Amino acid sequence: MEKTFAIWIWKFSTVELSLLVLVALSFLVQVYYNLKYFLSATKGKKSEGDSPDGVSVIVCARNEEANLMELIPVIMEQDFHKFQLIVVNDSSWDDTADILKALQVSYPSMHVIEINEDKQMMQGKKFALTLGIKAAMYDVVLLTDADCRPTSSHWISEMTQGVGERKEIALGFSGYRKYPGYLNKLIRFDAFITGLNYLGFAKNGRPYMGVGRNLCYTKTAFFRIGGFRTHYKLASGDDDLFVKEASTARNTQNVFHYEAQTVSEPHKTFAKWSFQKKRHFTTAPLYKGSVKFSLMLWPLTYFSLWMAAIGLSILYPNPALLGVLGGLIFIRYVVQFIVLNVSCNKLKISKDILWLFPLLEKHLFLVHSMLYLHNLVRKPQKWN
Repeated sequence: MEKTFAIWIWKFSTVELSLLVLVALSFLVQVYYNLKYFLSATKGKKSEGDSPDGVSVIVCARNEEANLMELIPVIMEQDFHKFQLIVVNDSSWDDTADILKALQVSYPSMHVIEINEDKQMMQGKKFALTLGIKAAMYDVVLLTDADCRPTSSHWISEMTQGVGERKEIALGFSGYRKYPGYLNKLIRFDAFITGLNYLGFAKNGRPYMGVGRNLCYTKTAFFRIGGFRTHYKLASGDDDLFVKEASTARNTQNVFHYEAQTVSEPHKTFAKWSFQKKRHFTTAPLYKGSVKFSLMLWPLTYFSLWMAAIGLSILYPNPALLGVLGGLIFIRYVVQFIVLNVSCNKLKISKDILWLFPLLEKHLFLVHSMLYLHNLVRKPQKWN
């Protein structure tokens, strides 16, 4: 008579038993993380409270003539009762200045701020953004980039509802446009998982970052913490480090639905995308310790689940044990598939990344690990 799995456990060596415990703990953390953070991000209802009296939309642009020609009409046609558009021409050397002058004929209410290169000395986006915020007519400011497009005419209304009255900061989701190719799927999946992370943390009272492609806050909050004073010398961090310093569990809301998001143009090459990711990783070490620990749990337990399961299968290749290990991994994938499917439905994201997510997350884990180690070994130079 074949021995039961329960009896075999007693014959495990210390190493085998340790691996089994590691598999169980990693599985539990993975399931918990999916339900605690990823799924809770989708529970963000439409913003509560009245719309602010007015909103200042700010776009900082450098050499974005083509994008501005498309973006400005989209923003100016937003369905909102009172708003202004501020475009900061950040030392462009293309035809951005001429394009903005031409667009002001059609949209005379648009406010343009010109920054000459000799004044700004190429110090980065924070200088331009600070000028835009200082010039804002209204206390509530809504930020996006020149290569972004709102997904609806209610973007301003949905992102700013309740800000200034009940909240000071609203975190929105910003994905990437769909194109053929595996790299595009990887970039979109990365933005998807990143969004679920910071929006899920915010929903659980632990806001730690946002993305400047779709971020709303008040001038009051900005100047209360001194703007970007503590990290001005860093080229990045105008979004995540600001949110880290200005946000609390009470003054921040996540906005997770289709009408409130923006879509950006993705990079077309792996080199440019990885450069962007390395830049983002330079600010991650400045997050709060508790947040860094929680964020590391996801990739670490993902890695330990697979490595411990493979190691245990090699050391103790028993059919019953292999069935248990395979069952745990299968359950983990089913749970994550359900959570990601709910998120895709709410954001109306193409499900091509959903069907490929087991492969995409493995690739993303390897890429993130390599880029993180690269930044540890070789400190990034000044970002342009």
